[in-house]
Amino acid sequence: MPLAQSQPSAQTPPSPSFCAGRKLSEWEQHQLWQWLQEAPQQPSRRLRERLWHGSPGRAVSLRHLNRLRARWGLSRGRGRPCAEAPSAPGELIQLAPQLSFVGVHLFGHWLEQQGHLDDVLEPLAQAIRVYSEAHPEEDFPVLHHRQATLQRRFQALLFAPLLGIERLSEFDRREHPLASLIGQSYQSSTLNQFLGQLERINAATALMPVLSAGACGQLNYVDGHMIAYWSQVAMHKGKITMLGRIMAGSQAVVSHDETGQARFAAYYPPDIHLSQIIVEYCQQVSTVTGSALFIIDRAVNSVALAVAFSEQRLGLLSMLDDNEYQGLDSFEATHLERLDDGTEIYSGCWKIARSDDPRQFVISVPPAGKTLVYWATPAFASAVPMCQWPSAYRARNALQELRFKRMIEHGALNINYGRKKLLGPDRHQQRKQDTLDQALQRNAQKQHKKAVLIEQQQHKVCHSQAQGHGKRLEQRQRALQQWEQEQHALQQSEQQLRTQRQALGPPGERADRDFRKQSIMTFRTLLLENTLAAFHGALCAILSTTVSLETLLCLLFERSGARVETSTELLYWLTTEGLSRSNRQRLAELTEALCAMGLTQHGKPIRVCLRDRPP
Repeated sequence: MPLAQSQPSAQTPPSPSFCAGRKLSEWEQHQLWQWLQEAPQQPSRRLRERLWHGSPGRAVSLRHLNRLRARWGLSRGRGRPCAEAPSAPGELIQLAPQLSFVGVHLFGHWLEQQGHLDDVLEPLAQAIRVYSEAHPEEDFPVLHHRQATLQRRFQALLFAPLLGIERLSEFDRREHPLASLIGQSYQSSTLNQFLGQLERINAATALMPVLSAGACGQLNYVDGHMIAYWSQVAMHKGKITMLGRIMAGSQAVVSHDETGQARFAAYYPPDIHLSQIIVEYCQQVSTVTGSALFIIDRAVNSVALAVAFSEQRLGLLSMLDDNEYQGLDSFEATHLERLDDGTEIYSGCWKIARSDDPRQFVISVPPAGKTLVYWATPAFASAVPMCQWPSAYRARNALQELRFKRMIEHGALNINYGRKKLLGPDRHQQRKQDTLDQALQRNAQKQHKKAVLIEQQQHKVCHSQAQGHGKRLEQRQRALQQWEQEQHALQQSEQQLRTQRQALGPPGERADRDFRKQSIMTFRTLLLENTLAAFHGALCAILSTTVSLETLLCLLFERSGARVETSTELLYWLTTEGLSRSNRQRLAELTEALCAMGLTQHGKPIRVCLRDRPP
């Protein structure tokens, strides 16, 4: 469709010279002048609406437009304007000739059409009502936000990673199309205040069940993700695996279903091992999702955890460590099936029965390579056929490990939000104290046993001296001397332990992070990942070829172009600069699929095409 400024009329008088100003660009001034040539009596209010329709953040005052009209000699006379004639079909309402992140705009239209954001706003409004009723004396802006304001500000947080913005401070220094995307731009101060107010109403607790609302799988894949945190304050530390160091940070435990949809997330301090909190976490997930079957890596491989899961009637699938078995010979195995690649699948139990072990085993023996042993609790074994255990466990890598990497790249999963810290007892000191107390207790028991032996041996020595024994007396004296030396070593060890115990000093304090902001932003990341996967699936259902999500993000979401809105439709043009022939063809297929999705905005159909290929 030819653009309005590319069709000068022969009767149009020569235009004045235009130059880019602080409020209006050269193109905008030229567009205003052309509209005034077509209808000199139209009011400045109408001109402003036509030029910045859908982008109120760009609008300038009516006084400035009137000054331009006076300079051009196109001022409107006094009196009320006549009734405006209805727009002709195809009349240009708005033009954005340089629009970045066109794919994000299309994704935003799809989100609005699918109503995914409505699922977020309802529990958010409910959390605001609950907080207002519980704290009637409190008063801060988010308690009075309209639904449209809540939606715009949450959209700003949601779309930020797709615009290349990981930290909120980048809103103040990076160019972004937020004004054209949600109708209003924000600075970091506003969004930080909004995030802090969501923290006060504990929005993460209200929002987290939204993730599992559309989930349909029966399996829960659970894994942890640690994020490093630098601080000069003494904080609890753990092994941050991504850096291979012992340092402060946070540990997110995330659950996905077998379709890859994130279901639940919770944060814990990094010094607490997964095995200490996993049973309680899985109970929370089971309550929220209704599914009690879990697949976790070898971090939970122990008989004690298998017993704990069985007592709570939770199903768990994991793997044995390599040092716990000697191939197939360690089990009473029964052959189940043979896979296409020659792998033999067996089920069985320990060859030497263990009464305290409720686990059931599946052994995978490949033609070449080491034997792998999977174990499950009775609840999992009764719900999932044993022959499916190996494939279900192997899917964990693609569903979680690779998904974590994608969320780090385009979801800002590794960014820390919130600087608040909560002081509490020093758990590192408590663990050292507990270790020393246990060592002192064991030392005292050894000294008591050794004192009894020494006393008995002294009686034997006295008896040998009275009987005039020779060699036996020497043997008993030698044993007595050895035990006395061991007793002295135990006393020295006790003194060292007490010195170490005393060196720990009085009970200390260490800080933990306040995870409320972090939980809200992690929910944002997981929701973004879920909606991106749904959008990708909707496109792939139309495309004849398969396109990965990474390709979709790079090829479509980050591409610039233009947007033209007329009275009948909304048209997006995508640039093809820098694309190879194959990628250009792939982008053309994506545009056809987007058109076939039937996207609309305000009742107008949305069409997408390449800039060098008219619709």
